[in-house]
Amino acid sequence: MHAWLIAALVVSWVLVFALAGALFVLIKQHGELIMYQQDLDHRLEISSFFAGREAEQLAAEKAAGEAEGLPVGTPAPAFALQDLDGAEKTLEDYRGAPFVVAFFSDTCGYCLNMAPEIGKVGTKEDRPLVLISHGEKEKHQEIAAENKWQSDVLIEPDYNLMMAYEVMGTPSGYLVDEQGRIASKIAVGADNVLQLFKAKPLEPSDVAEPVGEEGEPGGNGHVPGMGLSVEDGSEAVGTAAAVKTRDVAESNIVRDGLPAGTEAPNFVLQDLDGKPHAMVDYRGKRVLLVFSDATCAPCEAMSPDLVKLAEKNARKLQVLMISRGDVEENRRKAEAFGYPFPVVLQKNWEISKLYGMFATPIGYLIDENGIIEKDVATGPEAILDLA
Repeated sequence: MHAWLIAALVVSWVLVFALAGALFVLIKQHGELIMYQQDLDHRLEISSFFAGREAEQLAAEKAAGEAEGLPVGTPAPAFALQDLDGAEKTLEDYRGAPFVVAFFSDTCGYCLNMAPEIGKVGTKEDRPLVLISHGEKEKHQEIAAENKWQSDVLIEPDYNLMMAYEVMGTPSGYLVDEQGRIASKIAVGADNVLQLFKAKPLEPSDVAEPVGEEGEPGGNGHVPGMGLSVEDGSEAVGTAAAVKTRDVAESNIVRDGLPAGTEAPNFVLQDLDGKPHAMVDYRGKRVLLVFSDATCAPCEAMSPDLVKLAEKNARKLQVLMISRGDVEENRRKAEAFGYPFPVVLQKNWEISKLYGMFATPIGYLIDENGIIEKDVATGPEAILDLA
């Protein structure tokens, strides 16, 4: 009897240890399964986030890539400007046959690179070219003589006509038909402007559907489109359910900003009071160009330090902010933080497009000659460290 009792106890303990071992294995496997599930959920979350960012990126590209400027069929804004000989020229002087109106600047490097090509167009056998430019008349006379220009060059003392044509950068232009109507979408960049001399005048019915595809670079520093680069401080929102049009990797567009040594693309934008500002007007000054948004939390967090930086370096550095959003919303923000620098507004992402990155806040340090000194800075700390 005693032996049987001992055997029973031994068997019982063996069963207990066996069950305990089995339970340990089950718990371990369950834990590994939970960890695997959590890892899978995390991967799916990351994948979902980037899928949403990719869709958001493509949507931003489309918004920036869509044709801006005056619609085809719109009457070309009238003008009365002096040419290089002091004679007044008006829009009426050019009606009767299609002609190209192009916007130029004698301090825009991309325009100056285009100067020799201008000497090859606008001849008697070609469509007339009306070159509306900014700068000194004497300098334009030298450029015209050196490059054998045969076109009319009209000097605009301000940017009112450029704004009337909804031109935000140089070189840009339109084809105007014989009735004085806009007959092309806006052409941005030297190559695209020169193509207007061979383009067929368009009617409004020819462009009934908006086109959102980006073109190839024009060989002049103007970037037709770019992707959205997200810096760590941004408030990213993305969903995997967003509609996918095409893979970002398939798009040949600049996504990481313009490199140091690049000429800063020219633009003309209005500030919160409606005054136009051109990038070329800041030649001779170092400029900290900051891209912001009225609804960007990291931008707002950076504002007090940016104000201090601007005030501390007022004699040697000009801060210029390009923002997006409602005018009044931007005005309230500027007044709340006491911005001592101009705030100009882009409509969508058209100037961000020229500078090769969709993101806020980002910044560029530009030297006195209009050349980007350092690679793009993303995020408040990197921007403040540029100065």
